[in-house]
Amino acid sequence: MSPYQPRYSAEETARRGDEIYERGSRSHLGPDDEGKFVVIGAETGIGV
Repeated sequence: MSPYQPRYSAEETARRGDEIYERGSRSHLGPDDEGKFVVIGAETGIGV
């Protein structure tokens, strides 16, 4: 079995995560969500 090779560099993963958050997830969050985590799949484009 070959070791896991990430599709994107750390910098590209961070850039994609920021873009997905700003484009989709941010508008669904409010003051009650302050301090919570958002999970974003940088490869799938899904933010939860």
